[in-house]
Amino acid sequence: MEKHYLAIEYAEKALKANDKNGFAYVTLAETYAFMGNDEVFYKNIEQVLKCNFPVWEYLDEITFEKYHKQTRFSNLIKKYRKK
Repeated sequence: MEKHYLAIEYAEKALKANDKNGFAYVTLAETYAFMGNDEVFYKNIEQVLKCNFPVWEYLDEITFEKYHKQTRFSNLIKKYRKK
């Protein structure tokens, strides 16, 4: 569990330096997904998409396995992929 908190800490530091850092938001989203915190996962995955990070290219990764078939996740992808 300590590794999760380290990932969060470093991602948040990266975001303080650059709040448009899609990789940092992906790290947060994935970490919270592994921790089972779906709401914070969705909060961060939307930030990822706002940063134009192409999440749809990574849907086969284990992190997104739980989410990629969920309507909420699919709708977010559709919303930002059109832009």
